[in-house]
Amino acid sequence: MSTQKKRSSQINVLVVYVATMFICLVIFGSCAVLLLDIFVTQPAKKKAQEEQMAQTENSGESEEEDFSFARETILFVGAQGETINGMAIIRVLPDGGSVKIVPVSKYTLSEVGGTSGTVAQLFESGGMSYLKAAVENAFDIKCDKYIKISNDGFKALVEYAGGTSSYTFPEELYYKNEETGELTSFSQGPASRTLWGDDIRRILTYPLYADGEKTKVQAVGELGASIINSGFLTNAEEITNNLTNIFNTIFNNSDTDITSRSFKEVKPAYEHLLEISQSPATYRMPKGTWGDNGYFSVDTEFKTEIKEYFELIEQE
Repeated sequence: MSTQKKRSSQINVLVVYVATMFICLVIFGSCAVLLLDIFVTQPAKKKAQEEQMAQTENSGESEEEDFSFARETILFVGAQGETINGMAIIRVLPDGGSVKIVPVSKYTLSEVGGTSGTVAQLFESGGMSYLKAAVENAFDIKCDKYIKISNDGFKALVEYAGGTSSYTFPEELYYKNEETGELTSFSQGPASRTLWGDDIRRILTYPLYADGEKTKVQAVGELGASIINSGFLTNAEEITNNLTNIFNTIFNNSDTDITSRSFKEVKPAYEHLLEISQSPATYRMPKGTWGDNGYFSVDTEFKTEIKEYFELIEQE
């Protein structure tokens, strides 16, 4: 073999070798890139996406759960005309999942614009604006809204809640109203059936309690919490679906300063409250002194206690 042919053969072998090496590098490089993408890049991207989605969801949940703007203190009065059947200050805390009640005797002493008397007397003098101011002055708190609801309106609200059977009668109740013929008759001890709006009205207006007005005030707190908790526990979905109808019932059967606009603003907060709570309501009896004349004076210490109970201290 000539020298020229030998060199040509060597060049061909070298070309084949280089080409083979290049092809191998391309193949191995592609495999390396593919494996890197499968085992490193894609998992990293997936993890980053999951973290971003989790962060977004957590951010959304935080925004949805921030219902502190809807905290309200409401003066709730059950009355037919100028006759008060029962009254309570209700503190609604949707962000905390609680409803707090302080029952108020209509014989609580107060003062409005230089005029002194019981809150019922001040109500007779100046209507709901006087009553609201009288309760605020007596307990040294601010009521954001008020509701004075009629007997028919109250009956409808209790029906939406599904009534309550969670109440213990402190004594036997028996009384017949000679004017209307209406009979009040309940045995002492746990309620033997579901109590509805008319039942509760008769309990709250029963005139023969051994301990008089004190027992009525206790009943307002106990029955108020019981109705709310029974509704949340057994009827939450129906209440949620009927919040607008409930507002319309209040609006059409009440003297109230709650407007359609203010209701729409807090409606999501009340839906949230119904979703997260089963027994949100508690009550606390006001502390004070009953005079020989049957009038009640709120203790100074309780004016601080109610602020703490309503979680108002931190807002001041």
